[in-house]
Amino acid sequence: MKLEVLGLDYDQRIACFMINARADYDWYLAKTQGSEANLAIQRDVIKGTKPYRTLRADLKMGCILPTIVLAVRDVDLTPTERYSKEQGFIEASRDDLLLLTAAIDAATPADIDIVDGLQRTNALRQTLSELEGAAKAAFLARSLRLEIWVGIPFYSLAYRMLLLNAGQKPMSMKHQIDILSRGLADDLKDLPGIEIITIKDHKRRVKPGQFHLSTLAQAFQAWLQRNPNVDVSNMVVETLIVDEALETLGVDLQSGDGANHRDNFREFVTWLLALDKILGEGNNRFLGNDTVVLGFAAAVGFAYKNEQLRDRVQPAMTSLLEEAKADPDDPMGVNSFDALRRSIDTRRSNVGEATREFVFRAVREYIMQSGTSSMTECWTQSATMM
Repeated sequence: MKLEVLGLDYDQRIACFMINARADYDWYLAKTQGSEANLAIQRDVIKGTKPYRTLRADLKMGCILPTIVLAVRDVDLTPTERYSKEQGFIEASRDDLLLLTAAIDAATPADIDIVDGLQRTNALRQTLSELEGAAKAAFLARSLRLEIWVGIPFYSLAYRMLLLNAGQKPMSMKHQIDILSRGLADDLKDLPGIEIITIKDHKRRVKPGQFHLSTLAQAFQAWLQRNPNVDVSNMVVETLIVDEALETLGVDLQSGDGANHRDNFREFVTWLLALDKILGEGNNRFLGNDTVVLGFAAAVGFAYKNEQLRDRVQPAMTSLLEEAKADPDDPMGVNSFDALRRSIDTRRSNVGEATREFVFRAVREYIMQSGTSSMTECWTQSATMM
């Protein structure tokens, strides 16, 4: 297994070091073991089409694949501290390149995400499964070019990935956010009281503070798009949403580290945890419902994006926590919510979409009024538009 770091660059737009490297197939396939399995549920892995059959045949003949892009977390970046981030062409010393090689080589598959190259990775694995003996050993010894983003924050990675895909026929924004979800989990895992549940945990939410990673990833998408429902089959709508997301992430990256946007979304999740705790186990199903969380995320994201509403978010969220505390029997009108949600006409509406819109409108109205109306009143007002 071989890895060789060839060079070092610094991306001033997203404030991140980029490493150019090459590795043999053996190293690459071992370090990304499981990554494509995680992503396959988000984007179908192409197996049987003629172009990919041709690619596998070419791989057996020794073709060189286009560069694959990886993101690696928890890497020791001490060697990079010796170089100016303003330098256009960094000439890293051989010793520092060796140190970076060792740092990346120490990463585990759990620290590595495939940002660009999922289909190529699956082509490599399928080709390997078709080989035996000397042919297999020779295949594993071949070289692969890599571009590695090291220690890149989740929000910067989201911006870069959306931008890279925007100029071609892309995965949907949802698929891309889901791919980055492990980075989102790393960013949120230090919030007091949170327990993030992944697919591999095989656990259900049974108490406040527990949220499935898939729910948080979808909440981030709803936050960015400021809409709880998106018609992903409409590519015009999808393109406009990606453009809006890039603008939002891009503006916040101007500070150098994306702190503004990062703090706003973390602030939302922190508030969500506080509300969850107040509601208690007796109302565990309320925020255990993905549709409710997405409605809240979209409404708060909408308000933060609107200059006239931005300053009302904090007072409204604080007011809502106080309102929930004041009535333990029916905090923030959850009984009214349940009754009104059950009144959705299933013959005319998709219940999930209608519920997300119902929550979105109610929470948006609560924020617009700075919490001066009760949440029960806002549930009722929102229900008149169902």
